[in-house]
Amino acid sequence: MRTEPTTRRGFVLATSLLVMTLLTVMLAAAFIMISAEYRTTNGAYSTTRSLAIAQAGLQRYFAEGHFLGGGSDSLNYTFSGGYARVVARRLRDTTATRRALWAVVSTGVDSTRSMGQQGQGQRVVAQLARLDPGTLPARSAMTAANGVIIEGPFGPGSQSPISGRNTGFTPSTYNPYCRAPSSPAGAADTFGLTAPAGQIVAGGGDTAVAGEGANHTSLLASPAAVIDSTRIAWSRLLNGEFTPDYISQFPPAGNNTYRSHYFPGDVTIPAGSRRGLLVATGDVTLSSGTHWDGVIVAGGRLDALGNSSYIVHGMVITGLNISLGQNVPANRVKRGWSRTIQWDWCYTRSATNSIASLVPVRGSFVDSWATY
Repeated sequence: MRTEPTTRRGFVLATSLLVMTLLTVMLAAAFIMISAEYRTTNGAYSTTRSLAIAQAGLQRYFAEGHFLGGGSDSLNYTFSGGYARVVARRLRDTTATRRALWAVVSTGVDSTRSMGQQGQGQRVVAQLARLDPGTLPARSAMTAANGVIIEGPFGPGSQSPISGRNTGFTPSTYNPYCRAPSSPAGAADTFGLTAPAGQIVAGGGDTAVAGEGANHTSLLASPAAVIDSTRIAWSRLLNGEFTPDYISQFPPAGNNTYRSHYFPGDVTIPAGSRRGLLVATGDVTLSSGTHWDGVIVAGGRLDALGNSSYIVHGMVITGLNISLGQNVPANRVKRGWSRTIQWDWCYTRSATNSIASLVPVRGSFVDSWATY
């Protein structure tokens, strides 16, 4: 008897295909999870770095002086692996009873590991701040602890070499953010010259100093009293408690910005129109054709004798090295047209604004400014 062979169906191939499919799915899922974890970790890293960069930009901005007359300011700071964009805006102006209030916003951008995967990471932080203005007491157009020698003939047609009368220039023509006091009348004027008693030497029998007051001068008992009236801590300034915008560098002729400039030692101001705050540890010499709008502070003397013309609109302070025990010769100025040191309220205030700073308001820091 013959029997038919039984049909046998194998299961090994099907099982192998099923196992391979499951392994493939599991492997793909593992890669997806690893990739997601990498992106999450990378994003957290970028967020942390951008937050640190934003905070660094904010702190660096608060550590510097800024010209804040226009109601807004912006700067970029570059750091290792990123940069910060800092924008400051005035929320409230200064009044008689309270200081101006500003909002300083810093955007930190991380440009390291995040760029190739998901773009640059960003974080925005902000803090409110009160304006701490850079101030110098405006006692006179020229405050000279080392005295003054005024040379040149005095008589008809002779111009006063030092004047405490405000120039009265229209603010909008050179500084739209400055408004000199207009009430009471003459509020923007001051004395022409402050010096120790007996240390004003003038040829021709008259000092020819114009300004506020009967004699247009303010005579104090000693050089120390004159230095004290400036409210400048000279020794502390020399020891690093002054951060200028530029060191041993003049602004270009015709500049229209107010910055602070520091010169160790003697310095000669070249011809041309410049402005700002100039601080020199030694003597300051005015060249023929010098025109400085702002403030000049010198440890030594101001020498303006050997030139045909010079103009200083603002304020001059000299002889501060006397507080260090040094002997400082008297300043030398000369009468005549186009030879003048004249007080200007707006130029002085604009120059001291270059050392204005914003003081953070405690408890006002936020790290989610973009949500407001």
